[in-house]
Amino acid sequence: MRALCASFVLATVVLAACDPPETPAAKAPSRDEVIAAGEALPDPVARTVHHLRDIAQNGGYRELARFAGETPDFRSNNAGLSDREYWSLKERTGDFPAEQVGRVLSYPYTIVSTPQGRVYIWPALAMVRGSEITPAEARDIDRLLGQGQADELRRGAVWPGYVLGIREDGQWLYFVSGSG
Repeated sequence: MRALCASFVLATVVLAACDPPETPAAKAPSRDEVIAAGEALPDPVARTVHHLRDIAQNGGYRELARFAGETPDFRSNNAGLSDREYWSLKERTGDFPAEQVGRVLSYPYTIVSTPQGRVYIWPALAMVRGSEITPAEARDIDRLLGQGQADELRRGAVWPGYVLGIREDGQWLYFVSGSG
């Protein structure tokens, strides 16, 4: 019992200490800086999305970690752990990373120009500045994150949900939570 309690405390401390990495999603651009996402995904991005959806349906955190490991400088909230260790910990707490990847990719995306090129970001709602949230977006945010979250974002809270970014060349850049 003591070991179980110690494991729970360690898991709680590790999860609470996770600082979101610096990513293109770290600072929401203004609406003028976001490129409309009505266009079709470029083939390299579409292949990465297809691979991630396949992992979400047929794999788990190990396959996500293997794929993330193929990307130099891939970022997650791993808090000093390997992505595999971190996502294993998340799974043991009931937050299944592969399932979350599939869920995030089911929402509309947006595109942001960065020094690395264009980055495709899911969900698009994560990139809306709190001060620019429209009533329709507020309804969608509350449906996605829970009642009252749009108001929290308007007051300056960080986006509490997951955000996934893929560069236009198909490189999976990040999968983070709480990356407002």
